[in-house]
Amino acid sequence: MKDYLVYDVETQIPFEELKNGWDDPFGMKISSAVVYSSKTDQFYFFGHTEEERIRLCEMLNNQDVVTFNGISFDSRVVLGNDRLILEHGVTASSDKKYQWRNIDIYVILWKRILDWKGTVEELLEHLKKNRPPKGVFNLDSILWATLKMKKNGDGKDAPMLFKTGDFRKLYEYNLQDVRCERDLYRFIMRYKYLINGQYEIVEFV
Repeated sequence: MKDYLVYDVETQIPFEELKNGWDDPFGMKISSAVVYSSKTDQFYFFGHTEEERIRLCEMLNNQDVVTFNGISFDSRVVLGNDRLILEHGVTASSDKKYQWRNIDIYVILWKRILDWKGTVEELLEHLKKNRPPKGVFNLDSILWATLKMKKNGDGKDAPMLFKTGDFRKLYEYNLQDVRCERDLYRFIMRYKYLINGQYEIVEFV
């Protein structure tokens, strides 16, 4: 298997406190980020400063990067709300200084379900207008149905953990998210399917 990275970011500011809410991921700001490298089999941790954001961009730059809904959310937190979606699931900063190819499990899942022939950007817009049922296609439900594995918290709690300075719990949660996404990706690569929250098999072939 080709080397890959897995990353996940947590935020500082709840979407409720932002004028544009979920439409302003960059405004939520990074509170923490964790990256797993298959090449080194190590985890790498990043803080909340601008210098750390740039360090994260440099690590992800020109790599194959596994995420779950990373094209829609995490890439905008890291690269800006004006980040670009290029061909083959590549996300890039507006000046194209930083860019990486996303192996976005959430996007690939919906491509399989809908037999989607359009662009990634068009797919995300379609899903935004046609919200999937809750508790079926989110990471939590898929992890439990497929791997009997659970996350150890909720990303909505990250801003409070950051605000109160509970960085241990913040990074523990962030790290577990990355482990979960890594293990789910490994499962998909080996067995070519996953199971959604309604215990329906979605094949990846």
